[in-house]
Amino acid sequence: MKNMYKNIFIGILTLLINFSASSQSGCTDPAANNYNSSAITNDGSCTYNVTNMTVHAKGSVADSVPECSGLIFTNGMMWTHNDSGNPNNIYKVDTANGTILQTVKITNFPNVDWEDITADTNYIYVSDAGNNNGTRTDLKILKIDKSQFLSSTLTAVNATAQAINFSYSDQTSFVSSSTNNFDCESIISIGNSLYIFTKDRGDMQTRVYKLSKTPGTYTVSPYTSYNVNGLITGADYNPQTNEVALIGYKTSHLNSFMYFLNDFTGDNFFSGNKRRIEIGNSVNSWQTEGITYINTNELFISCETSYTPATIYRTCKSSMVVTPTGIEEIQNNLNQIQIYPNPSSGSFEIKSNVEIKAIEILSVEGNIIYTNFFHEKNYKINTQNIIVDPGYYLLKIYVTNEVYFKKLLLNPK
Repeated sequence: MKNMYKNIFIGILTLLINFSASSQSGCTDPAANNYNSSAITNDGSCTYNVTNMTVHAKGSVADSVPECSGLIFTNGMMWTHNDSGNPNNIYKVDTANGTILQTVKITNFPNVDWEDITADTNYIYVSDAGNNNGTRTDLKILKIDKSQFLSSTLTAVNATAQAINFSYSDQTSFVSSSTNNFDCESIISIGNSLYIFTKDRGDMQTRVYKLSKTPGTYTVSPYTSYNVNGLITGADYNPQTNEVALIGYKTSHLNSFMYFLNDFTGDNFFSGNKRRIEIGNSVNSWQTEGITYINTNELFISCETSYTPATIYRTCKSSMVVTPTGIEEIQNNLNQIQIYPNPSSGSFEIKSNVEIKAIEILSVEGNIIYTNFFHEKNYKINTQNIIVDPGYYLLKIYVTNEVYFKKLLLNPK
């Protein structure tokens, strides 16, 4: 009998050891620097090289939509809206060129500061939670039944909304401040809940609040946060891949970026992979505001002030380029631009068929070490006074509607 209990104990101990080994946590993303092939559970520790993404302009939106503050793609259609000081309308947008196809006026609520839009099967939700100075006490999300306009062929339609009113449990001061942490410009829909991400001007982080979709009045508390090192201005959720995309910029509308959040636990969006993608630069004002998935790999983004104001851009996750180790240049991006010689021993030239707006040279770590803004087709760069350490660098070339990438070997020994 004694040996039987001993064997049972050993068996249980073996199972526990095996379970512990099989449940090893770590970075589960093969694209990360610290990928752990033995990890079963993602512990959120993945780190990435600086990654860039190309965007392509699809068209300028009509003068009636100068802000393009939020985007959502639902029922095969894309919708947008303006923010404060504009009519209380949502607009159906042609994804081919940005043309407005239909205007839906929300008759029973004004546009105090509409900042983002999301949707589920039956409803569109507009977040009236813009709070630039942190003084608002009338925050709400408008719930709009799609059946009021989806089947209409009219270019102008009226609709009504229900209100989901809310306040922040952690906001104790309503004194006007340009560095408050209670502005909110992002919303997503998952299941029976809505989630909003704050735009923290004070600490450059974002906090997440969860709300019911049932109209009423709520007090909400943040349940997670993350140091995004920027200002989050838009969000979307892809149910096919269980991925959240965030978009934003740093101060002065420079250095626009996106985050892809995936492999997280439940709705703790920052518990999994947090990959930051650079899409802007430190030269051009690029006020990126809205973002929406149109399929598992492609997204549309909106920009209030770019090379062409109020512009819709299309991008694809396959255009992500890592800087610069293992970089793969995007085919057809450089067919109208020549860079030579490469390798370069002191200088190189750029010859282009299109006008170049700006160029940047980035280090292996992703630091910008050279920037020049100009409007020319040909340019010569002397690297002897720029490049201290010989090696590989990334050249970014900004033209009217695109960003091109080229890996360069500069000043080799």
